[in-house]
Amino acid sequence: MENLSAVYRLNQQVFDSCWSHQSLFSALESGYELIICKAGDELAGYLLSMTILDEMQIMQIAVDGRFLRQGLAEAMSRFLINSNLEAAVIFLEVRVSNRAARALYSKLGFEESGLRKSYYAPDATGMREDALLMELKLH
Repeated sequence: MENLSAVYRLNQQVFDSCWSHQSLFSALESGYELIICKAGDELAGYLLSMTILDEMQIMQIAVDGRFLRQGLAEAMSRFLINSNLEAAVIFLEVRVSNRAARALYSKLGFEESGLRKSYYAPDATGMREDALLMELKLH
């Protein structure tokens, strides 16, 4: 949990609707998995996931802006996929407009499985964005 403050700061930096410090702490206390990626002593990125029985849900992938386009999100995702021998499927939600993330997930083998209309909180203009549901069957 020593990295929690750095994870919280990156969460605030990357996401419009960030989690509170307490929510992140509670998630980790309840068994969510956290993969940390560091550059030296600095937090470069993290991946937060949860597992229920044989299903895993990727909750967040965040990369510090200084480290974008260096393969960190892919490396953390591959680590998760390759180290999780119990999960039969991994689910995630991604903004329809996030083409880079959608391309990465497709590259990793995720397939589109549904759409959640107006899923994300309203942006500055009051518009709500849809979430694309994706899944990766592991076995």
